[in-house]
Order: sequence, then structure tokens, then C-alpha cells
Amino acid sequence: MKNIKKEIFPVLLGCFLIFPVIGHADETARVDKEGIDIGIVNRISGSMHGFELGAVNIVGEDFNGTQLGLFTSITRRSFEGFQFSVFYNDAEEEMHGFQLGIVNHTGSLEGLQIGILNFNDDTNYLGFFPFINAAF
Repeated sequence: MKNIKKEIFPVLLGCFLIFPVIGHADETARVDKEGIDIGIVNRISGSMHGFELGAVNIVGEDFNGTQLGLFTSITRRSFEGFQFSVFYNDAEEEMHGFQLGIVNHTGSLEGLQIGILNFNDDTNYLGFFPFINAAF
């Protein structure tokens, strides 16, 4: 049993490192999804409504629901709900809800960000806030 674990781990690690490159979707093929999305790397070219769980989550348009990522969670347009990852969260255009991670970014915030660095492009201040950032 120990030998199997030693053989499987490098294969799984290799797949994890290569998969984001191989799994790159065509930007012209827009796909919307509702429901649950669970995987190592989750990438949707359109909008997502529901729950997403993975090491890396990328949504090409809007997201509504809960997005949980081990390394990063990214939504290219507006986000409404709860977005978490250990390292980096990004709601590129708008964030309506709650972001929790080491680094959080949004174009415009209506809600709460908790992390070491919180970036909000739509502010008259520094543009980043340590630990907690809120806008309502």
C-alpha cells in the first residue's frame, strides 16, 4: 500500500501542475452553468450560479453564490455572494458580498473584504486596505 501512494502522488502532482495549461477553454465558446462545480481546476467561460469548490476557480463572466478555492478564486465580471481562497480572490468588476483570503481584489466593493491586503479600485483613498475593508 505504501508503494502505491509513492507512485500515485507524483502522477497526481504532475496532473495538477499541467492541467491548467491543458484544460484552457476556448474564450469564444461561452458556457453558463447552474448548480455545483467541484474539481481541481474549475474554469467556466460564461456565468455561474451556485456553488464552486476547487484548488483554482475561474469564471469568465458573472458569479452568484459561493466560490471556495484552495489557491485562487477569480470572477472576471461581477460577483455576488461569498468568495474564499487561501491566497487570492478577485472579482474584477464588482463585488457584492464577502471576500476572505490573504489577498482580495475587486473593481468596486459593496460588502466586506478580510485579508492581509484588500484592494478596491473604486476608492478615493490608497486603493488598498490591510486586514479589513468595507463599503456599503
